[in-house]
Amino acid sequence: MGRVSHVVGRVSAATGVQARGATMDRKQMCCKVSYPLLAGIFSGTMGATLKAVQSYVDTEGWIEKNIAFDPTAFGTFGTCLGFLIVFRTAQSYGRFWEGIDMVYEIMGHWFNAASNALAFTRAPNSKASAKDVDDFHQLVVRLFSLLNCVVLQELEGLEVRAGKLNFTVLDLSRLDKQTRFSVLHPKDRSRPEQVYHAISKVMMRAINDGVMAAPPPVVSRVYHEMGLGMSKMHAAMRLGTVDFPAPYLFALKAMLCIYMFLTPVAVIGWAQTIAFAGFFSMLLVFAMWGLLTLAAELDNPYLKTGFSFDKEVVQGKLNKALMTILLEESRPVAHLEEATASDMLSADEFSAAEYTLEDLKLNTFDRLSQVLPGQAD
Repeated sequence: MGRVSHVVGRVSAATGVQARGATMDRKQMCCKVSYPLLAGIFSGTMGATLKAVQSYVDTEGWIEKNIAFDPTAFGTFGTCLGFLIVFRTAQSYGRFWEGIDMVYEIMGHWFNAASNALAFTRAPNSKASAKDVDDFHQLVVRLFSLLNCVVLQELEGLEVRAGKLNFTVLDLSRLDKQTRFSVLHPKDRSRPEQVYHAISKVMMRAINDGVMAAPPPVVSRVYHEMGLGMSKMHAAMRLGTVDFPAPYLFALKAMLCIYMFLTPVAVIGWAQTIAFAGFFSMLLVFAMWGLLTLAAELDNPYLKTGFSFDKEVVQGKLNKALMTILLEESRPVAHLEEATASDMLSADEFSAAEYTLEDLKLNTFDRLSQVLPGQAD
């Protein structure tokens, strides 16, 4: 218990990182909204100006004769453009949730591997000392916490600052100096693969030393889970490195520029006032450009922007899970206690004729409340 508390008390040691909330960066938000807003203001100003000229200057109706066009053509063009933008947004929306699913799946694989590794040290033929087993437990939870941290940092795609980690990890102060230095000062090395291989070496040493004395087919589950996690990481990296096809984006932006100029001309044909001509021109153009900007934000769910999901929550969940299994390993194996005569149910009491399923549920709850007093309410 004391060594578990040591890990809990020094969760963020050697990182200097505090948990970030899911707050939105105002500067980044304003920067992203500014482009659609500027396009909308330009189109709105153009629409208001054309309507003002049509109402007060063009007494001969030159604008209506030479510039105005059939609104059906504009509607068809807007429908095609809307379809392309909706398709673009749907693809980005799918990439966003696929990326988040992969992060949680990666976290699940790390937890499964760590949990299996700790459980396999309880093999009856193990010849390792209690200290060697406890040291192995302490090392495994630290390394898997570090592995998840460097994976998340790799997915963000940001430049790594020497001596710093972007996410909270379990206490690294007890790791050997060479491992700490190589991870915190990566230079040209790939940190996820480095930590992954370090864990593989630790597992192999534990097998050779008899710490993990379970049968080899059973121990292979640890390597299987680790392999699945690393494969998911490489699959997730494509969401941050492979962009949406450039020809599609070029055609879409070209159509949006044309739409930005056509909208004011179409709006003055049915708008009755200058204010409405400017407002509706700005609204239509802003909506189209805004959807395109939204799609660009959803393309990469790992990028550290004002709209990204909080990856520190994922790291915190894994840290909590690792500390939980470390604490559980310090307890005896769960077992059944000897039941007394008052706790035993006769065969007649268990007969389906006298007890319904709901009765059995209530009976189970009552017996649990006797074991856990104060939980019945």
